[in-house]
Amino acid sequence: MSAPVKPLFISIALFLLLGGTLAILLFMYLTGQTPGAVIDNLQREGKFFLYQHNMVEKLSSREIALLYQGTCTRKCHGKDVIEKKPRTAAEWESVVTRMKAPDRAGITDRHADTITRYLQSHFLSNVPTVLPEKTMKFLKKHLWRMDFGESDLFLDVIYIPREHLSLLRYLGVRDVPPDRQAALFVVYINTHQGSVPPWNLAEMATLQDGNGHTQNATSWETLYQDSQSHHKQGLLAFPNIDTSKVTDLEIKMKLPGLGIRTFQWSLPVPPLPPE
Repeated sequence: MSAPVKPLFISIALFLLLGGTLAILLFMYLTGQTPGAVIDNLQREGKFFLYQHNMVEKLSSREIALLYQGTCTRKCHGKDVIEKKPRTAAEWESVVTRMKAPDRAGITDRHADTITRYLQSHFLSNVPTVLPEKTMKFLKKHLWRMDFGESDLFLDVIYIPREHLSLLRYLGVRDVPPDRQAALFVVYINTHQGSVPPWNLAEMATLQDGNGHTQNATSWETLYQDSQSHHKQGLLAFPNIDTSKVTDLEIKMKLPGLGIRTFQWSLPVPPLPPE
């Protein structure tokens, strides 16, 4: 390198160093952060960048929470908008997918998957939140039954009488089954730590009416399952039962290694409230 060029490179390097230092000092002044906090932020953002491009295998629980906060509650919404309105696993996945758009949060695929799992884990609703308020109260009182979970596996079962098939559109069922006489139940299975087994609930469930007649399930259709197998939603169907002649229904599910889960409903189910 010739003598005149060397001082030029030194001058440029010093200018960039000085400019970078001034930028950091200005950032500290505007945000009120200490030098240590600024360094921590730079390191964290660098790790998020590497994670985004698969150069870091995983983030810690604290880092995932900070990724969610920095992406969702600082750029887009206040915390209350998100955290005070739990959603089902499928709904959270749909919300984050919409936020991936460049004109919204512009979230990358890997960050979106991580944020989705965080929201599903911390702000989960057992049933869809799009139900009108009166309908939700009706659902909880007459149709929705749940257990308290064993081995961190929780089931929620919603009975759908034939006269209430309009509820299916709220519950993630896009197409009404062709057999409109079947006894239908929407089932949600959630786990926080493990994974939902690949069960066929049609092979494990029976439906008994108040007269002692028992029916085996005819079909089980998976409607949604997340990529980590922590959440599953499906439609369980049984042969037609003349509910005008019985006063109650009971489903028993024999789950391998988890015993029998029982869910009961009193009949008749009243009409849906006006929306």
